[in-house]
Amino acid sequence: MSDDLARARREARADNLSSLRRLDAELVRAEVRWAGRTAREWLALYLEPEELEMDLEDSEDAQMHVLDAGLGMVPALLEVLEASHSEQWRDAEKLRQLTCLDLLSRVDPEPTGVVPALLFLLDAPSARVRRMTLAVMAKLRPRPTAAVLRAVFACLEDKREGEVRVRAAQVLSRLQGGIPPRVRDVALTLLGDSQVWVRRFALAVLERVTPPEAGLAVPLEEHLLLDDDNRTETLRALWVHAPERALRLLIEEAGNARERPSERSILFESGVRAISLLGTCGVKAASVVPDLLRLRNGSWAQVFIDAALDDILRAEFRGRTYPPVSGAPSSLVEALRAELPAPGNAAERPAEVLVRWAIACAGQGTEARVRMMLAATRRVMGQWDDEHPEDDGPRRGLAAVEDWVCAPTEEAALRARRASNLVPSQMSAPAAFSASWSLANGSRCIPLSGPVSLGESDTYDRALRGSLSTASRALSGPAWSNGVFGTSARAQERLSPSEVVRALHRAIQEEVLPWALGTWDPVRDVRRERIRLE
Repeated sequence: MSDDLARARREARADNLSSLRRLDAELVRAEVRWAGRTAREWLALYLEPEELEMDLEDSEDAQMHVLDAGLGMVPALLEVLEASHSEQWRDAEKLRQLTCLDLLSRVDPEPTGVVPALLFLLDAPSARVRRMTLAVMAKLRPRPTAAVLRAVFACLEDKREGEVRVRAAQVLSRLQGGIPPRVRDVALTLLGDSQVWVRRFALAVLERVTPPEAGLAVPLEEHLLLDDDNRTETLRALWVHAPERALRLLIEEAGNARERPSERSILFESGVRAISLLGTCGVKAASVVPDLLRLRNGSWAQVFIDAALDDILRAEFRGRTYPPVSGAPSSLVEALRAELPAPGNAAERPAEVLVRWAIACAGQGTEARVRMMLAATRRVMGQWDDEHPEDDGPRRGLAAVEDWVCAPTEEAALRARRASNLVPSQMSAPAAFSASWSLANGSRCIPLSGPVSLGESDTYDRALRGSLSTASRALSGPAWSNGVFGTSARAQERLSPSEVVRALHRAIQEEVLPWALGTWDPVRDVRRERIRLE
């Protein structure tokens, strides 16, 4: 590798298009090849497979090598997009643009600096191209520049293409940084849109408005009366701007989940989601603990209420002051306190770095391994609750794993493995699908006959790896390679790969470290406190 190419690789930044163009120029100058061809040659083959009579396997190889080039491929993709944009619109040009946009959305790391170079596509005659462009922009989380806002606002005026308006509203909900006043005002007007998803993303925008504005409470409460499809999203936004009022309304909403109806009910599903939302409110929801305990008696949603109570009580324990721990920290404490290691090589993904750190911590014992998978799975289980509130199976499986932590008997291990061995339908929402598999994979960390021996530890480490990998997918969005055919019914959180790793790393540290230090137990102490309150 030449010095110029090495320097271009080091200086390449996903948020700086100029640095990517320098990297591309050096790759071309050095004639860097993958399996005998340059990345640009592989791209040309992938875009025009019929000219060389490529079969499916050859096409997949071409796609793989294009993506192998990573950020160095971005300028070439932009050039094809620009070259395919003409007034004489043809299907072949449209397909090339759609293919390039798809490839651009899969470049790792995400090339956030390309958003300004994509804005011209929002004037394309094809609604499919406009929708795909907006979807890529939403994934890349653009900065709210004047050019971006002007282009997105124009798409919101498209009265003929409802899906274009939906994607434009999604871009507004994914803007970097704070929400500008102009965007807040537009979001308020979008609450009257005929499209459910436009209103849903508008509520996601209002939820992000900072600092909280008491003036938003009235329009949000009025919207709650008018939009049954977005009751949870409205309450979530109201919680940000008027928490005391939101708590009362959430308790009222939670009462709708007391009995499971024989047919699908929006109010019942919203009730389950309200219970889960109360759990995320932490110590601020401590005042409604007696109300949750009252709702719990005889309720179908008992397992959801227990989980919400535990989350609130766990937050209370976390906020207490504990005496300093004397003596030298154990090897487990030192491992848990450690920062995530640097990637072993350029190809190692952030989720793989997290797995490597977790497996190093898990070498300290079976219970540490189970507690780590429990923390990660609990962090993502809300994805299942939001998408499939009518199914309490994963929540029951998670509770069974906690039962084993509280009393690690052979019988409890068998119950936990059985209750967690769930195979979600491929028609599930992708994030929910991954969250359920995180539990199923992680439950295999529990041995069925005593502690794990050294000879068996690799099997249980693989279970932990599977749990953390699928938990990462639940937060980042992509489904399994074997395909999930369901679609999301809610506006789920979508984090970048690095954000996912930080979220799971923090969740594991917050839950496992207090137990390792001996200050308090986020599983046993919380369970005892809930039982005492009952």
